[in-house]
Amino acid sequence: MQTLNGAIFCLAWILGLLSTAHSWGWGLLLILGLGLVGMRWLSLRQPWLGLYPWRRGPTIKTWCIALGIALFAGVYLNLRLPTPGSQDIGRVAAQVETSGAPVTVTGIVETVPRLTRSQNVQLQVKTLNLKPNPTTKPLRGLLYVTLPSKQGADLHPGQRVDVSGYLYKPRRSSVTSGFDFEDYLARSGIFAGLRGKTVTVKDSSGTWGWWALRQRIVRSQAQYLGNTKGALVSAMVLGHRAVDLPFDLRNSFVQVGLAHALAASGFQVSIILAGLLKVTERVSKRYQLLAGLGGLLLFGLLSGFEPSVARAVLMGMASLAALVGDRKLQPVGVLLLVAVVLLVIQPLWIWDLGFQLSFLATLGLMVTVPPLSRRLDWLPPAIASLIAVPMAAMLWTLPLQLYQFGVASLYCLLANVCTTPLLILLTIGGFGSGVIAILWPGAGSVLAWPLSLPTQGLIWLVTHLSQLPGTSVTIGTISVGQLVILYGLLLSAWLLPSGRQRLPLLISLALAVIVLPVWQIQTNRFQITIFDRASPPMMVLQQPGATLVLNTGDRNTASQTLVPFLQRQGIDHIDLALATDLRFRWREGWPALLQRIPIHMLVPISILETTPFRDLIRQFSVQPSQIRSLQVGEQLAQEQVDFSVLRHQPTLLQFRVDQDTWLMVAGNSQGLSSWLQTVQVAQPQVLWWSTQLEPAVIQQLSPQTLILTTPTVDPQALMELQQDIPQVYWTPRDGAVQWTRDRGFETTSPTSENPASPL
Repeated sequence: MQTLNGAIFCLAWILGLLSTAHSWGWGLLLILGLGLVGMRWLSLRQPWLGLYPWRRGPTIKTWCIALGIALFAGVYLNLRLPTPGSQDIGRVAAQVETSGAPVTVTGIVETVPRLTRSQNVQLQVKTLNLKPNPTTKPLRGLLYVTLPSKQGADLHPGQRVDVSGYLYKPRRSSVTSGFDFEDYLARSGIFAGLRGKTVTVKDSSGTWGWWALRQRIVRSQAQYLGNTKGALVSAMVLGHRAVDLPFDLRNSFVQVGLAHALAASGFQVSIILAGLLKVTERVSKRYQLLAGLGGLLLFGLLSGFEPSVARAVLMGMASLAALVGDRKLQPVGVLLLVAVVLLVIQPLWIWDLGFQLSFLATLGLMVTVPPLSRRLDWLPPAIASLIAVPMAAMLWTLPLQLYQFGVASLYCLLANVCTTPLLILLTIGGFGSGVIAILWPGAGSVLAWPLSLPTQGLIWLVTHLSQLPGTSVTIGTISVGQLVILYGLLLSAWLLPSGRQRLPLLISLALAVIVLPVWQIQTNRFQITIFDRASPPMMVLQQPGATLVLNTGDRNTASQTLVPFLQRQGIDHIDLALATDLRFRWREGWPALLQRIPIHMLVPISILETTPFRDLIRQFSVQPSQIRSLQVGEQLAQEQVDFSVLRHQPTLLQFRVDQDTWLMVAGNSQGLSSWLQTVQVAQPQVLWWSTQLEPAVIQQLSPQTLILTTPTVDPQALMELQQDIPQVYWTPRDGAVQWTRDRGFETTSPTSENPASPL
């Protein structure tokens, strides 16, 4: 009973933290807690109800304590939420950003620069001074800084630097389930960003630390292996966050379901611990314990003690203590206890996706590997283990992955079975050579050199698997209800004896829960999403049987906003794509889109030369027959919508939806008013204005709905437009705008609720 009570208290703490997803979460906790207390009371007072199991279960006192723990956990998390202090630089970020003037920040480098997808470097700087300072008091706080790669490559923690650039306030995602940059930085206590242009080092102190040891290992392993193979071996031990691994290679690992191999976590801990115990098997248990603890601590310190690493190290320590002390552990109980300890230390980890996936994968290994291994007992034990381990982890993490991303890896099991022997070899070899490299870099390089062949084999396997057709299946994100049902089915298969006997039925139910709602949504969805971008304007039009994309933005916007949005919507191909701005920065987004989602027909709409654009996208298996031009006045139909270009400069794109005329205006609007007086243009019901605001032209067009995606608007002009036009949306204020047949226009303004929460 004590074990059961302890598990209930641990679950209460976790549930209390999860309840902070919504402001009314405490009310749900109260209802649930009082309901459990009521069930126990009824089982004692009203035996005729047949609640006999509740008589033998936890007492009313236990349920009351659990309710108190859950409510306190919610309060505790809110108390631990990072907030900008009165002198935090984030307090003035929006004001400085509005002015548009460059600033110079003096500060201390806090983190090692890391290469971003756009080939810049990112780092954190502790602010000491800001010039010009819009306030009279000194400013402090962490700052997220990006710099050109040449400017930031040689920086390291401890240096005092002057960084010149443009200060900005990070923003929440304006698209439902999009990447929330503001929330991502706020969890680290960062409330402002700086787009740095130049950096000057004032003081180069702080030349030693754990970061220096990591860099020592990375350089040593790259000396004979080369940059790519050396970075991969280092990432196997230190995690990809400590190593600048090429993005194409990292994406290949993610696509085939091997992301865990690059995230320092339980997989590496188990291999390192097994290796240490094997090496020290002839010494006393005391020295085994010391060697194991030392190895785990060293691994944690080198990899940075991320959430998944901290969980894995604590679990490894508990397992090591039980093994050396000849005591039998309750693994699920230890996992719960470790999770609670970590969530007491840092409650915000409850919303860290890496922590969530790591916890679920470990739970799956504990409870699902044994029954799977028994069902595979007709295979050799080594092969059965190679299949059972990744399958168990996949079963328990797949529902959360579908909720967050809407994508499942088709070759996950095959990739894990084929690569696990190589991963074990590289983890052991990488850790051993890394430890030696700390003491003697030359010797570490020599020890890492034999890993060249298996590393090349791993890269070859992963690359070819990622190039197979249908590497990932885009299903679309599932709802909270589906998520709860799927984990309910997993729990029933684990806890109920009848669940294991009815496994085929449970699998069929799980597939039905995933496929049927998604199919119903896809076959009936008619939706237009206009993103909150000024240049170039971006839109996704979804209708039964066809999808259209208008522009992609730059490379970062395409990869971090557009592609995740399409995948969460369950879109695995684009039927028609329109490109209205072919300038270098904006055409760079198309390769980022084509790497993940194919396009059947691409139409560049521009007076600029299209040859560079065509040459660029042909590198991604886009045939000349899939690219066509659309002249002024020419009409292009797609299912229930037709499009036509009225003018190139500025770009006027007209399309008809449900008998309504939509008109998009983008580019330089100079001369548009006089042009409209000479050309007959159908009055649009919806006007999408994505250029410098001209109220006279807008009133001349007289739309029923006006969508403004311009970055700045004169407040007085906006007020006048709102008086004359029934519906006016301004995306910098309202977020992205969506239209559906059933609900009409809605905005996706970000809320204060936790975007990482499944609630």
